[in-house]
Amino acid sequence: MEVQFHEGISEVIATTRNGQPNAAPMGVINRGSLYIAVYKDSHTFLNVKKNRQLVANFVADPLIYVKTAFEDLGPDFFSPDETAPVLKAAYAWVEFTCSILEKPTQKSAVVELQPVRSVVLQRPIIPVNRAFCAVLEATIHATRYQTLEDPAYLERMAHCESIVTKCGGRREFEAFELLKKYLGQAITSRQQD
Repeated sequence: MEVQFHEGISEVIATTRNGQPNAAPMGVINRGSLYIAVYKDSHTFLNVKKNRQLVANFVADPLIYVKTAFEDLGPDFFSPDETAPVLKAAYAWVEFTCSILEKPTQKSAVVELQPVRSVVLQRPIIPVNRAFCAVLEATIHATRYQTLEDPAYLERMAHCESIVTKCGGRREFEAFELLKKYLGQAITSRQQD
């Protein structure tokens, strides 16, 4: 397989399908084997449970990470010529078959991933950009804030925003503004406290 996952957690856009394709940011965990942790009430989990298929899309656009965390993408975002749900914005992707390891009492499940095929569409030279990483981190904090309503996640987002302001470009600025729009009132009221 050409695409390799670093040891630890690699952030990707996971796509699944049940009729319509679905996309969500996920961390592929590599601890000797590959897996994801996913909430059981999510589209991703329901689609994986039904089809046992997931695609990890490698995407360099921070705006897509934010959008997929909070909304469903339309069909225009997906490549129409693939048998698996692949994002047009992906510069590489890996298709997996999935095995679900779930405990009935928990809200999340572990999904073990077995690579089927990988495709490298282009080989971009992408230097590490702290602003891109800060957008990803802020997106994770925002989704956790929505789920857990812990104000500490909003405070962490403020630090991420300072990194985006210092190190980012147009796409990172757009992504962070969209992220704030999704959280709307929560951020506004927290800033007024």
